[in-house]
Amino acid sequence: MAFFKNKLALLVLCAIIAAAASQISQGGPHQSQGGPHQNQGRIRRQAVQDGQDGQDDDAGPPSWTTCDITTTPVISCQDCSTRLICKPVGGLLKPCRNPFRPHCNNGICSAVPAAGC
Repeated sequence: MAFFKNKLALLVLCAIIAAAASQISQGGPHQSQGGPHQNQGRIRRQAVQDGQDGQDDDAGPPSWTTCDITTTPVISCQDCSTRLICKPVGGLLKPCRNPFRPHCNNGICSAVPAAGC
């Protein structure tokens, strides 16, 4: 009886080893699958939509103005075609250069102008 138990245990162990050895890896190296977990943040998404990807088209220095981060929203409109991004060091002015989104509407470059524009 012990002989059959040992044979059965050895047979099961060999089956497990054979199954583990025959497994192949599924797919290649991990790649980005996109989704909302990447490029987080409203400013980053807007820059990507504008085709800027964080880079300005002009070669000149960025335009700055004064703003109070405690009272001014972080993202707002300076005028009908310029966004104001309020930071602790001041306000960064970003023009809406995309011809499909030339208007500033609630701090985002949009195809639809704001109510006062």
